[in-house]
Amino acid sequence: MTFEEKTISSKVVYEGPVFKIRQHLVETIGGQSQRDVVEHSGGAIMVAVTDEGKIIVEKQFRKPLEMDFLELPAGKADPNEEPEVTAVRELHEETGYIAGHVKHLVSFYPTCGYSNEFLHIYLCKDLTKGEKHWDKDECIELIEMYPDEIIEKIKTGEIQDSKTIIGVLYAKMMNEI
Repeated sequence: MTFEEKTISSKVVYEGPVFKIRQHLVETIGGQSQRDVVEHSGGAIMVAVTDEGKIIVEKQFRKPLEMDFLELPAGKADPNEEPEVTAVRELHEETGYIAGHVKHLVSFYPTCGYSNEFLHIYLCKDLTKGEKHWDKDECIELIEMYPDEIIEKIKTGEIQDSKTIIGVLYAKMMNEI
């Protein structure tokens, strides 16, 4: 049996360019408690497959963990932007590719214990190369890898990014790659 926590009060305690943090005072089964929630506009992740059957992967430094990560191209949704529009825009901005075919694969909440972030994974094929349009603070190395190479890196722990693991394994499971 579950118990729905009723909000007594709520206030934003931090607001930045990527997310907000809202602090809730809630009624629980044992009394009152505080819940801190990261509010995020969501985003899209792209399993972008070249004509050779390789997947485009990005290598970039991630400050929270002080290390480089191999991950699928992804980006934050603009306000009121449809997820597929985010996918097409972010793929072009980060990789330079324009997808001729875009298909929704799966959507998920990556961290439902403390965030409302909702992510959407898209398969992108029939790619046409164009120019990248990185944000001024982005530094990304693009790598093309066969799906089995990525899966091997998931097995060995070289790829630990959850959206990449979900995207590649889901696409493989659905026979899309």
